Amino acid sequence: MLASLMTVIHDPTTPPATPLGEDAGQLASFSTDAVPHAQRLDYWHSGVLRRLDTSPGADLATPFRAKLTRLAGEGAEMLDHSGGPQMARRSAARCRADQRDDISINFSVMASNTQVTLGDTRRALRPGDMIILDSSQPAEINRTKHRSISLFIPRALVNAVSPDPARLAGLLLRPQGIGGILRSHLQATMDHATYLSAPHRALAMDVAVQMALAALGGEVAAPDAAAVLDVGLYHAAKAYIARECTDAELDPLRVATYLQCSRAKLYRVFAEQGEAVSACIWASRVAHARRLLVSQRHLHLQIGEIAFRSGFSDHSNFDRMFKRAYGMKPGDMRGARRP
Repeated sequence: MLASLMTVIHDPTTPPATPLGEDAGQLASFSTDAVPHAQRLDYWHSGVLRRLDTSPGADLATPFRAKLTRLAGEGAEMLDHSGGPQMARRSAARCRADQRDDISINFSVMASNTQVTLGDTRRALRPGDMIILDSSQPAEINRTKHRSISLFIPRALVNAVSPDPARLAGLLLRPQGIGGILRSHLQATMDHATYLSAPHRALAMDVAVQMALAALGGEVAAPDAAAVLDVGLYHAAKAYIARECTDAELDPLRVATYLQCSRAKLYRVFAEQGEAVSACIWASRVAHARRLLVSQRHLHLQIGEIAFRSGFSDHSNFDRMFKRAYGMKPGDMRGARRP
């Protein structure tokens, strides 16, 4: 019964779980407004906010109210949660039961008082403070009327920039530099999400993850600062390439110019990650073409048009590179995906 009361943009029976890649850019909203007062808490912590057990704040006379918007990315997700006073707890038993394995960056857009407890440590947070949490560790969040935004990133990605992500839990990201830009980007993404197409939301999520990794990498010990900057440059380049790969004129020089670094440095940063800049550009184009080929909305496009829209000026080169990446020709993949 409660599932039928959800207000969602896509499948109304689907709770906000960790998304798969094909869900990237999908947006869903959930609210208690249509749920009877007596059932709201059960609905919220069993059907919506599954990472946490929720209880109302001190003002028991006020009916519990909450709203959540979920934006899915490639293995990551962003949550925009608002509501009245409440206590949210992630117990050790829940950590063992759901075995979620992600690192999150969380901040309140507005809240008069927020306290986060991790073990024996309690932190009072101001609006805008970005705290890092680890889903494998118990936590308790006590807050008054609020709006908070959280970005959840798989631990495997964080491992690439921090050798021990668990040690980041409880730290506050620095508000200057990449941390401040990240906070602004997360809020802007959720403020404008309903006005964006699914591909644009997916792009905004990808940029958020790349910036978050750069910010988390900045929390690594100072002796690794140069390596952290290189990792940030690498992720910034990857995000730019993903955004511009459909331009047939995109090349390493343009990427380096955009990032205000030399081509030699760009080549070195990619080599340290076991990649080549040109190969990344072509791989992004092939991946873009595949998304168009398997999309029901683009069945009307000829394969040559898809190649052109993906940054390929030579059809034979497109066929060759596509088969090398996916083991079949573009036409065969489209045929295999038809109903």
